[in-house]
Amino acid sequence: MKRVAIIGGSFDPIHLGHIEMGKLAKKELGVDEVWYIPTHQTPLKDRELTEDEHRKKMVEIAIQDEATFKLNPIELDRKKKSYTYHTLKKLLKDEPDTEFYVLIGSDQMAQFQDWKNVDKLVSMAHFICVDRDGSFGRNDYDLECMPMKQVPVSSSMIREGNGLNYVDPRVLEYIYANRLYIQDFVKSRVRHHRFLHSLSVAKLCERFAQGNGLDPQKAYLAGLFHDVCKSMLPDQMRPWVEAIAPQYVNASTSIWHGFVGGEVIDRVFGIKDRQIKNAIRWHVLGLSDEPYAKIVYCADKLDPLRGYDSSALIKACEKDIDHGFDLTKDQNDKYIQQKRKEGTQ
Repeated sequence: MKRVAIIGGSFDPIHLGHIEMGKLAKKELGVDEVWYIPTHQTPLKDRELTEDEHRKKMVEIAIQDEATFKLNPIELDRKKKSYTYHTLKKLLKDEPDTEFYVLIGSDQMAQFQDWKNVDKLVSMAHFICVDRDGSFGRNDYDLECMPMKQVPVSSSMIREGNGLNYVDPRVLEYIYANRLYIQDFVKSRVRHHRFLHSLSVAKLCERFAQGNGLDPQKAYLAGLFHDVCKSMLPDQMRPWVEAIAPQYVNASTSIWHGFVGGEVIDRVFGIKDRQIKNAIRWHVLGLSDEPYAKIVYCADKLDPLRGYDSSALIKACEKDIDHGFDLTKDQNDKYIQQKRKEGTQ
């Protein structure tokens, strides 16, 4: 009989731990194929999942290098709550000459007694607990446990922008291209008012790029992440500044987050685009002649949430970012000079 391992889940998003689980099944169980089955709606979780097509596409991208790894959309096609019992029942009917091995992780094992028709399930297929941290002992259903090298990541971590190094770079590229999770990457790191400012700046950056024949997506990302390090403490930022912008070590710490942010989006968030990094680096001081840097500088200063009428300058930037930048920079420099003057009186 054909032997198939099933790995089910929301895959929101899929990460390298899921891929390693499939490789382990090939090696230890000797299965012919590994089927990844994304759920449409998880019965034991209330969280609204990312759209089916996005999660399906990310799985396809992640498994494309493994010839025996397949995506099976059976639960997505059903468009209902995804019960393993119903899935296995249909698979056994459609694939009578196939022996199925269902791999489950620790989070699923903890809820296994709550699965639909669990007593029947264990007779329909081989259920294997994949033990990633040595926490599994005996269980009520005497399921076999298979140790696996720990992959310290979860989909929930990734949705907040952590552990992105455990995401296939091609999947990460898809995430950014389709703007999946990325607002939460920022939201989890800054205060609420700063997050709202970041969203507003991102939208304004997009408008400026469209008006000037530039890439709206690149501008949007630069605007969204421009203040991602704003909540870092000076002591946390100092080593970064000493390494990447030593000439500003003795400057006001209020400008440091730009330099640090330009590096963090590369090293933490996997955004390698040089123009985006440069735009974030100089968004406070406005000392770059590159168009995306001008866009972020202007959008940051002219954000309508700042509470003053910036509509005329916004229109100028939409029409010609170079001219709009000159006007915005001149206004901001005069504002700073006035504040300094008031401070000496």
